[in-house]
Amino acid sequence: MPELRISSEKACDLIEAAREIAGIVPSTAGDHTTTGDDSPLETIEGDPDTDVRRIEAISFIAGLNVEEQTDLLALIALGRGDYGIEEWDDAVSEAEGRIAAKDPDFMLGDAALPEYLGDGLEAFGLACD
Repeated sequence: MPELRISSEKACDLIEAAREIAGIVPSTAGDHTTTGDDSPLETIEGDPDTDVRRIEAISFIAGLNVEEQTDLLALIALGRGDYGIEEWDDAVSEAEGRIAAKDPDFMLGDAALPEYLGDGLEAFGLACD
């Protein structure tokens, strides 16, 4: 099994932030897990350039070291199905090239980011609580 250089806790923190940014936090309506508001999900609207949650997520990514950023991007590619776990080294190599040329916010542009990261973690046998 390949080694992951970012903790699952950090990846899970970004999953949570990305859900908030995208406005796609799954509804708990009818699943009996909460006693709170089970109203239908509404998309968060606003200017992404001034959204505090997005700015905090960008700062979080920027605060990661290069290895963590690289593995985060490789996890996205793995979860998206671009690579299998047996191709982890290839995913990391591609991510290294992409990280060097980009600002941290480019990872936040896809509404499916939480799913990709979750699927990537799952390939390592990890999950968010």
